[in-house]
Amino acid sequence: MNFTTLLEQHAARRPEAIAFYDIDQPVGYGELLAESARVAGLLHAQGARQGDRLALWLPNCTAWLATFLACARLGVTVVSMNTRFRSREVGDLISRGQCRWLVMWPAFKGLPFRQILNDVEPDQLKSLKAVMVVGEANDEPVVAGAASFHYSDTAAPDALQAVPHAPGDAYALVYTTSGTTSQSKLVVHDQQTLISHGQHVARYFGIGPDDAVLLGAPLCGAFGFSSALGGLAAGAPLVSSPILNPAECATQIQQRRVTHTFANNELLDRILDAAEGQDRPFPSLRVAGFASFAPSLEDLPERMEKAGIKLVGLYGSSELQALTAGQAVDAPLPERQRAGGNLVAPDARVRARDVETNDILPHGEVGEIEILAPSLMKGYLDNEAATAKAIDAEGYFRTGDLGHTVDDHSFVFHARRGDFLRLSGFLVNPLEIENFIESLDGVNNCQVVGVAHGDKTVPVAFVIAQPGDVLREQDIIAACKAQLAGFKVPLRVGVVDAFPVVESANSNKIQRGKLQEMALRLLNTA
Repeated sequence: MNFTTLLEQHAARRPEAIAFYDIDQPVGYGELLAESARVAGLLHAQGARQGDRLALWLPNCTAWLATFLACARLGVTVVSMNTRFRSREVGDLISRGQCRWLVMWPAFKGLPFRQILNDVEPDQLKSLKAVMVVGEANDEPVVAGAASFHYSDTAAPDALQAVPHAPGDAYALVYTTSGTTSQSKLVVHDQQTLISHGQHVARYFGIGPDDAVLLGAPLCGAFGFSSALGGLAAGAPLVSSPILNPAECATQIQQRRVTHTFANNELLDRILDAAEGQDRPFPSLRVAGFASFAPSLEDLPERMEKAGIKLVGLYGSSELQALTAGQAVDAPLPERQRAGGNLVAPDARVRARDVETNDILPHGEVGEIEILAPSLMKGYLDNEAATAKAIDAEGYFRTGDLGHTVDDHSFVFHARRGDFLRLSGFLVNPLEIENFIESLDGVNNCQVVGVAHGDKTVPVAFVIAQPGDVLREQDIIAACKAQLAGFKVPLRVGVVDAFPVVESANSNKIQRGKLQEMALRLLNTA
């Protein structure tokens, strides 16, 4: 199965059915098929061919979905990029992804996307052949040495006449994820794996063609796209907007009779706030799958229950797809609100391994979760060594998460193994922030920790100066804002003479717990 065939089937059976609500603009399955074919013809006329890679730097919108489907038609691999990324991340992804094409919306939210590209090292953009521009008619070249053309340009009616459909095993989508180094890994999935996962998600959560799915996360990430897959597989409409505004989401749920949504707990909490005063504000909403990204919202499950909404805990990753597992909708609330649950694919399996002895543990004992599932990635893009390290000979993926199994098909997530930070819903390796700050003039060493602040986790950095240099907090924060996504920018930067350490026979280990205490004191003196 490939995406073009899936779309053709929906368009043939129900050509007037809505595939996507772009805020309040409906797009039918037949329209989406025609639009994706037009964009595919446009890209092909510009020289895009199967095996090429395209960096897709758009918010949730019709153009995002149509461009992805157009690339699937041609066999072009999409490298998805968050609109919150800045020059350092954008340059890295385009360069390591060896992208020949870039699609962007320069005027989106008034953000300086052209300036961000101007700040990227020229060598990182040398693979680009052309940029497809969405949302404006400015003919000024976006990237030096690369052509520019417009998303709205027309394509010849017969542009795809001699172009075969890409097969189901063609690479389709690349997510970015944090790995064991400071560089994010590039996780690649093929078309048939994505579609199969969407079918399993739809079956498990009960999504049918008459339902509607509110996208509570960006399409560029595994959480948002896996949610979309469930709707697309079932032929249900997706409800979305470029900016996730809680009040707008609340209105969309009511007006579009949304039956399912998958989002972080902070967004769900704010959607409830937007409907304050209404006893049962969302009678159509049957399932609200959530990821607990904001640690302070412990009362959300009870609030959702009181509002008549079935909140279910989820589990997933870029490598396995989001929504790999979810709690049963008919389970009691104490069980339903836990992360993990039943694997959505009937033939998937889970086990826990002792992190010290390497033995497989009996059900109920905590170890590293390993999952065998048909939704597993094809691998890390251009990184066979990392792929081999992540997947064992039996095909189980080593998640790096701690938990216990209930049986061979269900488990409970406890915590992330290691020091990864969950910032604004994104998993971030602190090494990425630390390495950047250490590249700044005068910085000898850096440590970054995450601490709860308000209703979310925020990064706080501590730095040691080079001998003879004087560091200023505001300068470091300004440099981070210019080069990193906003959610990676430290809220505070403390200048210290040394990091707290505990001495052992083999090494001096930095005490991250003490750094977190220092971070809280720093935030409290802001």
